Amino acid sequence: MQKNPPQYLVIAAVLFTSSSSIFIRLLVMPPLVIAFYRMVMSAAFLAVPLLLKKENLRTVGRRDILLCVLSGLALALHFATWIASLSMTTVMASTVLVSSGPFFVALFNAVIFRKKPGKVLILCLLAAFAGTLIITTGSGGDAQATLLGNMLALAGAVTVSFYLIIGQEVRKRVSTAAYSFLVYAAAAVFLLIMCLVLTQPLAQYTAADFAIIAAMAVVCSVFGHTLYNMLLKFHGAFLVSLATLCEPLLASLLAMFILSEIPAVQTIFGGMVVMVSIATYIIKNEKTKSPIN
Repeated sequence: MQKNPPQYLVIAAVLFTSSSSIFIRLLVMPPLVIAFYRMVMSAAFLAVPLLLKKENLRTVGRRDILLCVLSGLALALHFATWIASLSMTTVMASTVLVSSGPFFVALFNAVIFRKKPGKVLILCLLAAFAGTLIITTGSGGDAQATLLGNMLALAGAVTVSFYLIIGQEVRKRVSTAAYSFLVYAAAAVFLLIMCLVLTQPLAQYTAADFAIIAAMAVVCSVFGHTLYNMLLKFHGAFLVSLATLCEPLLASLLAMFILSEIPAVQTIFGGMVVMVSIATYIIKNEKTKSPIN
């Protein structure tokens, strides 16, 4: 009988994914192009263990393939919106807002799976929403561009929630490697279509640029997101999404040391409101031992 992996492995996944914003800031490429090459390389790297294990993707059912394609679309939209946000707002504002996914996961669970949110969740949702408003209405430099960047990061939170909800269902039947490969490949196709429609340049980049993207694909996708996908089967979308709330702190610390980026006081305050709201909900659920996924 397979033993469930420990929940604390999500912390390892967070450590890997928290560096995404730093890798992206080091690149001078259109957001869609970054996302496209990241997904192409991620899918290529995951093809290796599939071939070594001789895992047959043809055993995946049509319904699950369709769900993987939908998950890939959600992931493509997540990267397209979130990566774009990083060029318009601070790393902390972007990562705090894109990490508000647990609340959208809870709402989607309530609507799709009829898991009604309790009073504590509703209060924490309202408090976190207030925190996101504080961040999104804050300005640093170009107020209009900052607001747009913040809204794009929030859109990234919504789309990544769909990605996790779908993964929670598909991973009951499909292996981690197969699911991740199919989703990353589907995301790459959708991102390629977006690049072609919007005439984004896919060439003219340096070897250093592709090396950075390759490193991001390995660290953040193959190790980070794929580890999330593994844990979805055992611990559900909500717990996995909760772990991502550590990302703003880690990403902001990296941005301070590597990019010399100091977030505004309003952004820090709004981020604290969001994270305290979520921590309150986690503690309440731990005390009552009620299911959170």
